Amino acid sequence: MLNRFFLLPLFCLSLLALSCPALAKEMKFAHFSMDVPAACTVQEREGKVTVRATPEIFFTIAVFTRGEAGNLSDKDFAARLAQQLKGSAPIATEDGGWSFTAKAGTVAANVDVIGDADYVMMFMSDAGDKEWPEALQAAYDSIKGNNAKVDDFLQKTLFAE
Repeated sequence: MLNRFFLLPLFCLSLLALSCPALAKEMKFAHFSMDVPAACTVQEREGKVTVRATPEIFFTIAVFTRGEAGNLSDKDFAARLAQQLKGSAPIATEDGGWSFTAKAGTVAANVDVIGDADYVMMFMSDAGDKEWPEALQAAYDSIKGNNAKVDDFLQKTLFAE
């Protein structure tokens, strides 16, 4: 009987410990939302949302309507962004987007720009080619559009196979 008395609290604590990494706070932004685990930090600035696991391991995402992006073509939007970030010249990618490298503080980053008729997205991540920590990957995997049209665009661009 005494054994059961000690096992129940131990079992409950184990369940609580296992559920802690999964705790995440849903955060809503202009065109999308995501579940951000407590192990990550989030900063939003000028429509760009940066999620960090560490100072060197991060991703930044921004989704703009064509109007919010100045009605620029994807190429021109990427060129303007590359200039702002003091990055390399954008090059065309196989998926119809544009890509360049830049520095995010002291960290080398890859930047991708892709759009459709209604939206343009900028996605930047550390260029370390390291596997992301579980919390950062969970935040990325939870990104969803705030309406069906944006969600369809994000699913096609972020999660295309």
